[in-house]
Amino acid sequence: TDYLLTFAIHFFSRTKLFTTTIFINFHFMEDQKNLSSANTLPEQLQLTSESAVYMLKAAKWGKFLAILGFVVTGLCIAGGIVMIFVINRIPEDMLPLNMSFSPQIVVVFYILFAGIYTIPVFFLNSFSNNAIKAINLSDSALLTTSIKNLKNLFVFVGVSTIVILSLYTIILIVVGIAAAVSL
Repeated sequence: TDYLLTFAIHFFSRTKLFTTTIFINFHFMEDQKNLSSANTLPEQLQLTSESAVYMLKAAKWGKFLAILGFVVTGLCIAGGIVMIFVINRIPEDMLPLNMSFSPQIVVVFYILFAGIYTIPVFFLNSFSNNAIKAINLSDSALLTTSIKNLKNLFVFVGVSTIVILSLYTIILIVVGIAAAVSL
């Protein structure tokens, strides 16, 4: 990487990209150092009593939020099923005019999103159960499983956030183009 940095300095010294190139190369070298130090972690990583107390409190709050999430998800699914029957009893003249899709599609999406919401709640519940057992039994395997579930929770939330932000961006672009064309 030193040769790469020297080449970048020599090549871009006459352009405005000089500082950007050095910045990127320094970060690249730092990332390589961080990766190499991450692989040299000790085999036996131990929790202090203070960190075990924090983990136990986090797991108990996670358990509370997971139970609450399961209850809310169940209520959403039950509400969606009830809405199917209610919408079928509404006369056609009471439905909004110019509705380009069936109201049942809204109910299906409602139930679908409630079902998708169970995935992070499940990961949170698994983290909480395994962390509580791991701390109480001093079991490293259960602690590893609980942290794996916590990682899965964060990955799911992160990917979901990226997907939603991407959809918002696409919608804003489409609406912007449609507004520009209609003028």
